[in-house]
Order: sequence, then C-alpha cells, then structure tokens
Amino acid sequence: MDAETKQAWEYLLEVLAAYEEYVSNIGNLGLSAPNLLYYRDEVQEFLDMFKTNKEVDFRGAWEKTKVLDEVVKKKAQELVDEIGHANFRQYYIMNDPPKAHWWWYLNRVTSAPAAPPKVWEFWKWSAQTVESEGEAESE
Repeated sequence: MDAETKQAWEYLLEVLAAYEEYVSNIGNLGLSAPNLLYYRDEVQEFLDMFKTNKEVDFRGAWEKTKVLDEVVKKKAQELVDEIGHANFRQYYIMNDPPKAHWWWYLNRVTSAPAAPPKVWEFWKWSAQTVESEGEAESE
C-alpha cells in the first residue's frame, strides 16, 4: 500500500470512529447533531474510493458502517427530533446529497413534531408551557 492510500485508510478509520461516537450519543448531541450526517458522508466517500482499490481490504470498515447505520435507522426519530424536522430539510437543501445517501432523508420517514396547542386550547397546555408563558410576561 502506498503512503497516500495508507493515509487515506487511516483517515477513514478516524472518521469511522467519530461517526461511531456520534451514533452512540444520539439523543445527547445537541447542536452538534448535524455533524453525524457529515461524518457519514465522509465515510461513504472513502468507502467508495476504496471499492476500486485492490490493495485495501475495506470489508471490516464496511461491516462496521452497516452496523452503525442500523443503529441510526432504529434511532431515526430521535435523531430527526434532535436536529429538528425543519432544520433537517434545510440541511439537505443546502448540501444537495445524492439520493443514495439515505441519512439525509431520514425526516421523510419519521413523524413530524406535533403542532403546539392553540391559545384557545388551554386544556392541552402542559404545566411547563404555562410556566414559561408566565416567565415571559414577568420579564
């Protein structure tokens, strides 16, 4: 394996480790949640590159990616909720990913968030909604 290929392979392993870290923390990613999508893109880019390279046996990386992808699919609703349903749409509009990059389209297979209750539907308000309304008025 030449030095350039070795460097690319090592980078793939780093990116795959970062992707694994993000996948294991779905639900606790906060504002960094969209990075999971970008890491998955990078993993795919390198896996595609190594498909044509006979020197590299990338099956282990491919298998690990498949396992992580299954976790992402199982936690799709949680990830979409964390990123934000509307934000998710904006991310794939900005990035224009190919259709084969299914992770950019997870919000199409998950439930949209429920609309907040209307002002006149006070019986649907939660105690937290009432408290936050009161705090906003007192400020």
